[in-house]
Amino acid sequence: MFGSCSDSNDGLNFGGLVAKGSADNAKSMVTASKTFREGAIYLYQRSDFKKPTWLCRIKIPNTKGYITRSTGTGDEHQAFKFADDLYNQQLVKSLTGETVVGKRIGPAIDAYVRRIEVDKERLSIRYKILLMNRIKPHWAKKLFEDLSPAMISKLVDKLIENARDGRLSPNTIKRIYSDLKHFLQWTIDEGYLDRMPRFPKTNGQAARRPHFDPRDWQRLTRHLREFIKVENKAVRRDRMMLRDYVLILANTGIRVGEARILKWRDIREVGGGPDTPPNIVLTVSGKTGKREVVAASSEIKTYLKRIHDLRIEELATDDIPHPKLDPESLVFCHKDGSEIGSFKKSFAALLKSANVERDTHGQVRTLYSLRHTYATFRLQNGVHQFTLAKNMGTSVAMLEQYYGHTSNIAAADELTKRIKKTVSGAKTSLSWLTD
Repeated sequence: MFGSCSDSNDGLNFGGLVAKGSADNAKSMVTASKTFREGAIYLYQRSDFKKPTWLCRIKIPNTKGYITRSTGTGDEHQAFKFADDLYNQQLVKSLTGETVVGKRIGPAIDAYVRRIEVDKERLSIRYKILLMNRIKPHWAKKLFEDLSPAMISKLVDKLIENARDGRLSPNTIKRIYSDLKHFLQWTIDEGYLDRMPRFPKTNGQAARRPHFDPRDWQRLTRHLREFIKVENKAVRRDRMMLRDYVLILANTGIRVGEARILKWRDIREVGGGPDTPPNIVLTVSGKTGKREVVAASSEIKTYLKRIHDLRIEELATDDIPHPKLDPESLVFCHKDGSEIGSFKKSFAALLKSANVERDTHGQVRTLYSLRHTYATFRLQNGVHQFTLAKNMGTSVAMLEQYYGHTSNIAAADELTKRIKKTVSGAKTSLSWLTD
């Protein structure tokens, strides 16, 4: 029923797979094989598969290279049907002038990254490059013709699995899809891919962002004083930088990526008078472009001054005991002035030391919790959502989506203003819940 067929177990090398009898590559030893269509279809099984599975290697007339696939079955009849169908599909492609041998995604990822990294100063490009680096281990050996909603879903599952707290918000997944579509559109333009595959829908409701409540924030800020008290000078230097980094981000709401490239030229004072301190304004460049960020408190000047004085001390020499900082230099930097890639590990160590690793909902806090804390505190202090969204470089819809509960807390007086008297026997707090 298969047409012309012959058994093959003669020790030949098929596309880098060593047949039975060779000791050069025992893990990929071929244990059984069949050939059809005068060798155009080659079925084989390998010893490194836990379950006996037929693989196929196809050679299309008048084309270069081979097409190799797993048939996904240990049944010889079903395996031949898979291989025969694949052969006929590729033969039609060959006769109509289409590319036959599938193109792997890995080389396209490398080419795409080389193309966009010339503009890597833009935060949006950095996000795309980071995503490509995370995707490559999962897709490098896969073929463009295999792209499907299921393949994209499996990719997202892997990214969620590798996430710090084992979850990705719907908004983050949407951003992944957006950046992935940008890559795939480029591959279409370059001829790697014929058409854009269908993307699966994002499910689930937006979860609250892990932030610091007032009690844990106070605990953290108090612990910062002890955290920097270490004998090792290098460690103390890094912790001092981390201390002011934490306080600045929590008072401005700027993104981690925006803080990473913040320079001294980007900071200035605005307004102020005889009885009022000036506002501190930061010009940041993020995924929504450039914007002016007004700090929540003038105390940020103290934090910036500490970093400034630290850098002056590090740059001072015998010849120049009081140097001036280059306005083009980075605010958050190593001793040699180079960019600090991430405070992720040191921040995690700080949270563990202060015993504030998780919020009241059990979610793991991260560096982005500083931005979420800023948003929460500003809303609780009655800042209008439109004004806050503009300052944070986000949308009112996003604030409502993730911080709607905070808006209700901020409006507590308004929501309860018709209550004229206290119900008899009611306590003034919820302490009875833990009595």
